[in-house]
Amino acid sequence: MKTAFARPGRRMLVALEPGDEVLTSLADACRAAGIEQAAITTFSGAFRWARIIASDHAPADPEAPLPESTTIGYSEGVGSGTILLGEDGELIVHLHVAFGEKDRSGAAAAGHLLAAETHYVVEVVVDEILDPPLRRAPHPGASGLHILDFPQLRRPVPADPA
Repeated sequence: MKTAFARPGRRMLVALEPGDEVLTSLADACRAAGIEQAAITTFSGAFRWARIIASDHAPADPEAPLPESTTIGYSEGVGSGTILLGEDGELIVHLHVAFGEKDRSGAAAAGHLLAAETHYVVEVVVDEILDPPLRRAPHPGASGLHILDFPQLRRPVPADPA
């Protein structure tokens, strides 16, 4: 486990409209505002479709990352995540989501969002993080997947006096 205190910057509200591609639109909004790293603290709305890393059957190895994706039809969903600059200087929007699919009586699917299109509206709260610098780095304990990385605190977090 790593911990750090984040120095917050601005809070931006984003309302995606029908037909907006979710990840591209969020990256565009942050780029226009000059936001290079942030936490997505609120993410909810209606989607025409969404493609997520998930499976409709039990994986052969539950420890291994899922190699497949699935597309969810008309749905309502929620999630949270991060936005930060990749090594190539492009913004990476990293979201984990849970969707309830309308055509399947609200049956749920959850996973890492690969792409999605807004149906009615998607509402997002983006909290800019000024410090510490964030990056994604491969982690051997996570099957080499790139996970959030940042400088660690030099001293322990103080205990809550209550």
